[in-house]
Amino acid sequence: MDELDRRAYAADLALFERLQRDSGQPDEQDEWIDAFPYSRGSIRLTLPELRAFFEEYIALMNRYKRPDARTPPGARTVHTRRLAFPAPDLAGIDDRRETDAS
Repeated sequence: MDELDRRAYAADLALFERLQRDSGQPDEQDEWIDAFPYSRGSIRLTLPELRAFFEEYIALMNRYKRPDARTPPGARTVHTRRLAFPAPDLAGIDDRRETDAS
């Protein structure tokens, strides 16, 4: 499973990079051209809080899911990937730094 996850992540990242690169073409008329939201940040959580954070993320994703019959015109499939993992303990390096999510 770990290898499948690595391959899926690499494929997702490659697709994201290709779409970003290709969206800069001068003849591009697609209104979705700038639709590449990206966020990176860090927060300090306990293990139970991380579990709750993940459950809220899943609930948010489920809130926007809908069957094809209820999908409005102009809607497109949007791929998402969320990573959340504890910062490594790098021999005393302070991992308490927080960055604003952006």
